[in-house]
Amino acid sequence: MVTRKKLTQYIITIIAILIAETIDAYFFLVMNKYKSNTMPYRSTLIHMLCSIAIYYPLITHLDKYIKKATKGYVKQSQKLGTGNFNGMLIGFIVFFVIIWMVLVRIWYNRNMIDDIVNWISDTI
Repeated sequence: MVTRKKLTQYIITIIAILIAETIDAYFFLVMNKYKSNTMPYRSTLIHMLCSIAIYYPLITHLDKYIKKATKGYVKQSQKLGTGNFNGMLIGFIVFFVIIWMVLVRIWYNRNMIDDIVNWISDTI
């Protein structure tokens, strides 16, 4: 069984990985030749999941500074919910969606909120 402390460590590591990936994407635009313009959200999500698999070993051994900053974020987000776990989960989901939006903006120069609003207005 995964303890609350272990789960917190996983969340901190995942946030650190996604921060590293965002910085990497901003400066190097890694996905330029592999991205799919017809399915940008799926392509971005797949790249985010691949980034977790690639950066996890690197982050766990080398990047203590990012972990320290994200640990502060997780501790602050724990105050959001009624319990520590609920707040931590809400904070993680909010951060994950924000990073997803930033990566879609970097890789495809698209605004996810505008696309969602347009999609809703088209379906209504």
